[in-house]
Amino acid sequence: MNGARSSSIIYSLVETAKANNLNVFQYLYTLLLYMPDYKQEPAGVEAMMPWNDFIKERCSKVMDTETETPENRGQIPL
Repeated sequence: MNGARSSSIIYSLVETAKANNLNVFQYLYTLLLYMPDYKQEPAGVEAMMPWNDFIKERCSKVMDTETETPENRGQIPL
């Protein structure tokens, strides 16, 4: 049951990213990079939505994942 629920969440994230013309890998990477610190903040969760300008800017172009790490990721503009 948990595996099916987890899979449906991932599939939903992937398809929503595609529907918003985002790079799927970069969208998932950005979510995993920022979500742990913002999951309890409604404004932080809203900033992670694929239609948010922050996400559109970060996930519509090529991102250097070697320099974009948890240690130097910066803050989400809330």
